Amino acid sequence: MSSIFFMSVLVPLSILLPISTGLYKFNRLPVTARVILYYLFVSAVVSAVAVFMARVLHTNNQPVLHIYTAVELVIFNWFYLKLLQPSGNNKKIFIVLPVVFVLFCFINVFLQGIHHSSSYTRSIEAIICILFALNYFARMASNDLDKKNLNQPEFYFNTGIFLYFSGSFMFFVFSNFINLGLSRQQFNILSVIYASLVLCMYCIFTAGFILCKK
Repeated sequence: MSSIFFMSVLVPLSILLPISTGLYKFNRLPVTARVILYYLFVSAVVSAVAVFMARVLHTNNQPVLHIYTAVELVIFNWFYLKLLQPSGNNKKIFIVLPVVFVLFCFINVFLQGIHHSSSYTRSIEAIICILFALNYFARMASNDLDKKNLNQPEFYFNTGIFLYFSGSFMFFVFSNFINLGLSRQQFNILSVIYASLVLCMYCIFTAGFILCKK
C-alpha cells in the first residue's frame, strides 16, 4: 500500500466507519455520543471541501482549516461539558473558553495569515483537549465518575481524543516548518504517522458507538 493511497484515500474514507456505526445506533446514543457523531459529520464535510479545493480548484484550502479549528474546539468543549458536568466556576470555564478561543482564531488569521497553516491555534487546541481528557481520566481514578470499566462508550471517545491530540501536538507546533531540513521521504513518514493517529481515533470512536446502549 502506497503512503499516498493511505493518506489520501484510506484514512479519509475510514471516517465512514464511525459515522455509519453512529447512525445505525443513533436512537441508542447518549448526548455525549451524539456530539461526537456531529463532530465526525463536520470533519467529513470539511475534509471533502479541503480536498475539492486542493485537487479540483487548485486553490489554497487553509482558510477552511482555520475555520475548522475553531469549530472543532467548540464541539469538543461541548462534549466535555456534557461528559464532565461541571458546576459553579468550573462550568463558567466551559462557557468562556470557546468564546475566547474563537476570538483567538480570528486574531490568528492576521498573525499567521489566512493562507498559512494555523499552527498556533491548532497547538493550543491540542493542549486544551489533552487537559480535558486528563481531567476525565483523573476523575475516573479518584472515583468521582463511575466509569472504571471498558464497557462505557465515553471512555473510548475520551481515549480517542487523548490519543489523537497527544500524538499530533508536535505535528501542529511545527506544521509551518516541518518540511525545512527534511527530505521528502522523512516528511512522508511524519505525515503517515499523523494519518495513522487519525485512523486510530476513528477506530476507537467506532468501538465507543458499538458500546452505546438504549
